Amino acid sequence: MAHVPVIVVTGPSGTGKTVTCWEIREILRERKVAHALIDMDNIRWCYVPDSRDRFNRALGAKNLAAVWANFREAGADRLVLSGVVETREDTRLIEQAVPGADISVFRLHVDEATLEDRMRQRERGRGLARNLARAKELTDIMARNGIGDHLIDADRELDEIAEEIVGLSGWLS
Repeated sequence: MAHVPVIVVTGPSGTGKTVTCWEIREILRERKVAHALIDMDNIRWCYVPDSRDRFNRALGAKNLAAVWANFREAGADRLVLSGVVETREDTRLIEQAVPGADISVFRLHVDEATLEDRMRQRERGRGLARNLARAKELTDIMARNGIGDHLIDADRELDEIAEEIVGLSGWLS
């Protein structure tokens, strides 16, 4: 089984997971590092009333396995993944979906006031209150569960955040 370096960028909504991964993608592209980028939110969003899997973790893992297999076949040998990691089980699901995964989890963090400001700028309509409450809940859950090999201050320039993650990953060494 081939070794697959995986950068997982996690954090509550509003910390900048997606945009950070986009910047990581640009850094890797500039350096001609083969990789794939997958946003877990995009491959696990599905609403089924009364589902026992509230956040579609199993569905996300199943879709990740399928999408990764296609990227791997196309020549990607590293994976940048944006998504919520609440527990160690979430990491195990990634390992099962990506054979040979060597995962480094980078948890983005901002203070509560910054998080709320970002959420209010980004969210509109009916989802604001629910998403704001969930972001605050995730902040507590991730801290309590010790999520992240690295805690990253995300209240600074995007390029600084992405460069720090890529540097800590050792992918360019």
